[in-house]
Amino acid sequence: MSNYYDPWMHAVHLFFSRLVQFLLLSLVLGLATWAGLLHLVFEADWRTVASSTWAMWGSTDALWRVILAQAMTIGALVTACLFIWLLGRSRLRRGDRHHRGARVIDAQE
Repeated sequence: MSNYYDPWMHAVHLFFSRLVQFLLLSLVLGLATWAGLLHLVFEADWRTVASSTWAMWGSTDALWRVILAQAMTIGALVTACLFIWLLGRSRLRRGDRHHRGARVIDAQE
């Protein structure tokens, strides 16, 4: 492994790790919205929610697929709002120090 810090590789790694975080959090929040919706409307327990979701993938009923898609969209929108908020919180403020350029690791350390 080289002692040189590659900024492009770091940027690629950061992009794909954030993408995976976004997709997984969207999936979790979408499924939580779906489960909460089924629990509030039909008073279903977690086993009923899991079995009905599994059975829904094989059915041709478009209504339930649309409702699941809406729940997943809500999860993606909540995740997008969270990521935008975190991006705004992480920006540099006036007076903050900003270091540019490649970081080189000293071989003696």
